[in-house]
Amino acid sequence: MIEESKLRITRSVLLLASIAMLIAATVVHAADGDIAVQRALQQAVSRPAPAQVDAQAVQTLSFRRDPAITSRVQQETIQAFGRNTQQVADLEQVIGSGELLRQFDGILRRYGYDPTNLGDVLAAHLLISWEVANDRDSARVPEGQRAVRRQLIGPLAAVPQIAGMSDAAKQAQAERTAYLTMVSALSYQTMKRQGNRQALASLASGVRKGLQSNGVDLQRVELTDDGLVAR
Repeated sequence: MIEESKLRITRSVLLLASIAMLIAATVVHAADGDIAVQRALQQAVSRPAPAQVDAQAVQTLSFRRDPAITSRVQQETIQAFGRNTQQVADLEQVIGSGELLRQFDGILRRYGYDPTNLGDVLAAHLLISWEVANDRDSARVPEGQRAVRRQLIGPLAAVPQIAGMSDAAKQAQAERTAYLTMVSALSYQTMKRQGNRQALASLASGVRKGLQSNGVDLQRVELTDDGLVAR
């Protein structure tokens, strides 16, 4: 989980948390995810992770970052979530500065993931969402952290709508997912530090419902050395 002390928390982080719970279901659907994507996610958690992932599947989901797209997604996120001048200023600090994305990239690298691979980004989203929904720390199962990416990459790369995405589309989807994931994780850490059980329960419920809409019940899977597998 994220080390909260490394990132300055502002009023708008908690604002984003409430919004993230409402739109969490769009994370995969924004990648043109329909029934095929739901099936891919269900398939991923229905069996242990393979020992390795096909190199072509990794390549299919990889992208090159374009600074112009990063800037566009930052501003779209700030404008979508900032409701007044103060909120926009706060969001500029945590999103416009690039700090939130840098933090996310650092987390992925600790997992052994690639921030420029859509499959790895969605795997991190699934893993961190599991932590929030279950009040658990995936760091206790490091082999499981590494296994989740192997679970997702193959099934996701096999979905035509995802395989056909341009680099720009994959990058934009990955970075939108990164912001939502970080907001949920930072909010979880803040609420936990404050001992706010009611807020934690609400956040966990929202995150769980978001993934349920995509066919995965985070409270019915367990993190093992083989990845996230059904209990």
